[in-house]
Amino acid sequence: MQSANIIGTRIKNRRKSLGLTQLDIKTATGISSGNISEIENGNRLPAAATLVQLARILQCTIDWILTGEIPAPAPPPDGFFVSEDSAERMLLQGFRQLSEEDREELMAIMQIKLQKSKKREPASVTSSPLPEDENNNLAG
Repeated sequence: MQSANIIGTRIKNRRKSLGLTQLDIKTATGISSGNISEIENGNRLPAAATLVQLARILQCTIDWILTGEIPAPAPPPDGFFVSEDSAERMLLQGFRQLSEEDREELMAIMQIKLQKSKKREPASVTSSPLPEDENNNLAG
């Protein structure tokens, strides 16, 4: 099984590059250590459900597991983008290619930037205190 050897080696190398053990995979996915070992040693091809779980834990695509190639992102559905701005498109495509951990980090950075920009904006609506008699009506 030449292709099973290649797929198994790819899975094993990716697992190791992420610092994961077979036990880590088992704990996160429920795939038995024996099954993982059989796959990594090229003695068995992973089932479809196993491929989905492996892709998630290994932070890669099923295509990459099977072929070693990263597919080009599919074009978004019509009307998906708020604008046709190429920078926006590049950001979204890049975001989709990041690991979950990197996505979370990028979202945290965006929140910080948004908070900074709100602090720099002048207050657009000013509130005035209620007249004294209206304050009394609200309390009662």
